[in-house]
Amino acid sequence: MQFQFSQLSFPENAEVVINDVSWADFERFMDELGDRSSLRISFNQMRMHVIAPSVGHEMPKVYIGDFISYLLEKQELDFESLGSVTLHKQSVQKAVEADQCFYIEHAAAIRGKRQISLDSDPPPDLAVEIDIYSPTDRALYAALGVPELWIYDGKQLVIWVLQAGEYHAVEFSPHFPGLALREKIPALLSLAEREGRMVAMKAFRAWVGENL
Repeated sequence: MQFQFSQLSFPENAEVVINDVSWADFERFMDELGDRSSLRISFNQMRMHVIAPSVGHEMPKVYIGDFISYLLEKQELDFESLGSVTLHKQSVQKAVEADQCFYIEHAAAIRGKRQISLDSDPPPDLAVEIDIYSPTDRALYAALGVPELWIYDGKQLVIWVLQAGEYHAVEFSPHFPGLALREKIPALLSLAEREGRMVAMKAFRAWVGENL
């Protein structure tokens, strides 16, 4: 009987690396999983990295995604939020699932599409990764051409901007210039842990109203 990737199960916080995986096997693995899995998966030249996120990982990504969506809506900027859609580029044999990703400048280019391929479609304009349990491979995102990458490690938020093929840490997001998000977002996430979503979102909206 042929082994099926769907036979695998991963406990919470599990992190598995599978070597010598062909692109065809990677695509078969993704087809078998479909939209049913919460696994975070990346692929980099025959090396597949699989993570089973926990609640401690998922909650910050949801909050940060909500913060970004609110900021974009407040500025009346058109955007598409695609969550953790698989970003793959066969020509360089690389793929990744961001925790959150946003098409802003290129929202119209992907609107209505059922599948995204970075061989023909633009990369997201902003991606978010939660690094509480495992570090993000920034070089992988650079190879896929993602211009802005936020990484939160449970304590601090770092905003990376792609310049000449490499990421450089910056003080302010190019999409939200002048807003001290690197300091404010970790504080709000801490507030949410203590007092809940409604308190944190109310505080964020008030802060945006004063500073945007």
